[in-house]
Amino acid sequence: MSNIYTHNTYYQDHLDKNGISLENHYEIGPLEIQLDINYKDFLQFAEDSRHRAITDKEYKPRPFLTDESMRQAVLSQFIGYGAGNTMETNWGIEPEDDAKLKELLGDANFEKMNLVKETSLVRLLQYNPGHGIPLHTDSYNGFMKRFGPGKITRYFVAISPWDWGHFLQVHDNMIHHWDPGYALEIKEGVWHLSGNFGIAPKYTLTVTGYDVND
Repeated sequence: MSNIYTHNTYYQDHLDKNGISLENHYEIGPLEIQLDINYKDFLQFAEDSRHRAITDKEYKPRPFLTDESMRQAVLSQFIGYGAGNTMETNWGIEPEDDAKLKELLGDANFEKMNLVKETSLVRLLQYNPGHGIPLHTDSYNGFMKRFGPGKITRYFVAISPWDWGHFLQVHDNMIHHWDPGYALEIKEGVWHLSGNFGIAPKYTLTVTGYDVND
């Protein structure tokens, strides 16, 4: 008989309570676009500025998270996620790196994403084999604290070519076999995860900003 410490379905209980089910299809077709990028420029940037990257960023509860994001992080830790399988290298926190990533992305791609370039935040993420980010939803809380409320959009952008074990799952959609520049809008509150169980690092961008039509 299980007790509160051995009960192992807290995360599923949370999903059930909120009516989240893989049996309900989530359509991503209208949210997909292809950007025109030179992925090798991003990889070179990563190597040249590795000394400025955040290299010890694991997925865990943090004081500034929303209540829902905190709950998701705690639930993930309880089922085994932590430093051993969620480590991320992250570029873009430093203003000069954010500016360089925007330059590499280019004005035309911001137009394709319908994002205001000046106030967008671009982060380059590297997940080595055996690491990823577990099931979660995004909150724009940090972005709003910095820039204020508005119609905010976030994109996943593939940088490195798809390789063994690289994947993104958005609700019931498994995404793989991408070309560099594949981009997908990840709406607030949509459940998703991403991982690398292959043999080469996986590089992606997150691009967060205001919709130009707001």
